[in-house]
Amino acid sequence: PFSALVKQYGLPRYGEVDPTAIFALTFVLMFGMMFGDVGHGATIALVAWLARRKLGSFTLFAVSIGISAALFGLLYGSVFGYEYLIDALWIAPMSDPVYMLSMALRWGIAFLVMISFIAIYNRVIQGELMRALFDSNGLVGASLYLSVLYGIYRYHVTGGLSSAAILISILALLMLFGYQLVKSHAPPGERILVAFIETFETLTGYVSNTLSFLRVAAFSLNHVALAIAIFALADMMASIQAHVVMVICGNLFILVLEGAIVAIQALRLEYFEGFSRFYSGDGLEFRPLRLNLGGGA
Repeated sequence: PFSALVKQYGLPRYGEVDPTAIFALTFVLMFGMMFGDVGHGATIALVAWLARRKLGSFTLFAVSIGISAALFGLLYGSVFGYEYLIDALWIAPMSDPVYMLSMALRWGIAFLVMISFIAIYNRVIQGELMRALFDSNGLVGASLYLSVLYGIYRYHVTGGLSSAAILISILALLMLFGYQLVKSHAPPGERILVAFIETFETLTGYVSNTLSFLRVAAFSLNHVALAIAIFALADMMASIQAHVVMVICGNLFILVLEGAIVAIQALRLEYFEGFSRFYSGDGLEFRPLRLNLGGGA
C-alpha cells in the first residue's frame, strides 16, 4: 500500500533510492504524532482489520496508522479525547504547547537533514557530481542549512553569535550563487538576477520547509482542542443519554474528519517537503518480457 502511494508521485529512476521504506516509516510516525489517541487509533486498526477483504492490500496501511495513533495516545495519555483516564507516558500536548512545537521542529530538522543526504547520494549515483556538491539540495545546501541551524541554536543558548557558523553560511551562500551563475546561460544581467533569486529561494525554502513541520504539533494540539469542544457541548446536554450521544457523535466526527485531514497533511509533508528534494519520480517501471506460447500469430 505504501508503494502505491509513492507511485502516485512517480517512479524512482534506476539506481535511485526507492523512498517506499522511508515513506512508510515516517508517514506512520507522523500520523501517530498528529492523531495520538488510544481509542481512536484502536478503532481505526480494528475497523481496518474487520474490513480487510474490502481494503485488500491497504489493510496494512490502515492498521499501521491505527496502531501508531494508539501508541502515541499512550504517550499523550488520551483515550477517546479523555485526558485523565490514564497517565501520559510522555506528555499531554496541552500541558506544554511550546514544548510540543519545539519537538515538531526537531522532527522536521531531522527529516530534512536525512532527505538532504539521500539527495546527495542520488546525485552521486547518477554521476551528477556538480549537483551533488553545489545544488540547493546538495552538500553546499545542506552545509548552509546546518550552519544556520547551529548559529540559531548557539544564539539561543549563549546569547552570542558563532563566527564559525556565520563564516560557513556566507561561504555556502557564495558557492550557491556562483554555481547558479555558471549554470545559467542567460545574458549577464539576467544571469545575476536569476542566481540571486535561486540562492535566496534556497535559504527561504529550507526555512519554510522546516516551519511546515509545526503542523505535526499543531494537529496534536488541535485533536485535544476538538475533544474539549465536544465535551463542553456534551456537558450542556440536559440528560445523561443526550450527553452520551453527544460524546459518541463527537468522537465519530473527530475520527472521520480529523483522521482524514491528518492523513492528507502527513502525505503533503512527505510529497512536498520530502520527495521534492531528492526524488525525481520520472523512472520507468520494469515490465518483464512475456512470450506468447499460446500458438497465436
